[in-house]
Amino acid sequence: MRNSSLTGEETGEMTEFLKELIRTPSAENNGNGIYKLVKEYLEERGLEPAIQVLRNPYMANRDRSNLLLKLGNGKGPRIMLNGHLDTVMASSEWFHDPFEGVEEGGRIFGLGAADMKGGCAAMIGSVLALKDRLSEINGELLVTFVYGEEAPFSLGADTLLREYPLKDYDLIIIPEPSPVLAINDYCITHRKVHKASFPTPIIGAEGRILFEIELIGRSAHASHPSQGINALEDASMLIHKLTEFELYSSVKMGRGHYCVLNIEGGDQTFTVPSYCKIYINRQLTLGEDSRKVTNELRMIVKRMKIRSKVTIKKRFSPDPLLEYRPYMNEGGEMLDRFIEMLPKPERGKSCRFTTSSVGDFNIFATRTGVPTLVFGPGGGNIHSPNEYANRDEVVKTAEYLLNFMMEVFS
Repeated sequence: MRNSSLTGEETGEMTEFLKELIRTPSAENNGNGIYKLVKEYLEERGLEPAIQVLRNPYMANRDRSNLLLKLGNGKGPRIMLNGHLDTVMASSEWFHDPFEGVEEGGRIFGLGAADMKGGCAAMIGSVLALKDRLSEINGELLVTFVYGEEAPFSLGADTLLREYPLKDYDLIIIPEPSPVLAINDYCITHRKVHKASFPTPIIGAEGRILFEIELIGRSAHASHPSQGINALEDASMLIHKLTEFELYSSVKMGRGHYCVLNIEGGDQTFTVPSYCKIYINRQLTLGEDSRKVTNELRMIVKRMKIRSKVTIKKRFSPDPLLEYRPYMNEGGEMLDRFIEMLPKPERGKSCRFTTSSVGDFNIFATRTGVPTLVFGPGGGNIHSPNEYANRDEVVKTAEYLLNFMMEVFS
């Protein structure tokens, strides 16, 4: 295996561009500015990226786009590097400006720094370094930056797959913050939950399904509650039962857990509340689907003998292809080669983690059947104030990607 490190100049340029990405707001309401920034950056360095306009039947807003770059002669392995440049909305309580890109104590702070502008910067740094080191890429490298991973339904990933099905590819690598995504998750190699530390390859992920549960009771004067049916009380008993139902699981074993996301109902008058709606997330493990989980929920409600009328329905999804289904990649030539490249533990085999998180990686893995590896730099506070990426891990991620591509494309 080659061992090609980034130069000091390459490292400095990459980390400065990460800060530039952070300084460019890219939540759902910020438009395409960040994709244009990356396009111009790559063009200035001799590459020819292309805009893919999102012509998606499920989009109301049609001025969004993906950014694609294809390299190589096609005579060898076919690999996709994928990332998303969009972020969640900024919240309050930051001690640094979320759009400043402050570097402090080996951490680069900013909205999206870890999820996943740090990984995208590593992708870009590795591709530019590869271009400078190989006169010809023997294979096909597709570099993609998709819109909407943080918005509902992964419409950027969906649009990409409508034009590029990728079914003949050998590996998809997504540099999401894998050390963060693998926290308290299962290691397939050692068959247990243990600490995840960089470098952290993730080879499988749970899925998810969202439910709306409506409870309809009967109103009555609150001074005589026995004459009514309190939908809120029934909802609280159901929520308690679902949390009791918590069992240990991983994507490969057991069953997924429930998490209550929102509750609506009741008012401030002196009345027994007759209506409540609960929004519930249910993780999915291999072998589970919406029909099986819906039946499970109905059985739980039936056994509880709740007095309110209970209606269970899966929350709206415009297409089954846009749902986050679980997956597991036990192996594959290119996947194995990448993981074998990583540093070995002093004793035993290299870790292969799973994650209970969901994202575009679910869409790519389940729709293409291509081994999909989540591997990127760690950090902290994703989707929270004071998010940061670990600078050294951004650099090391770029170097691992570079070394792997030097090996397989030479």
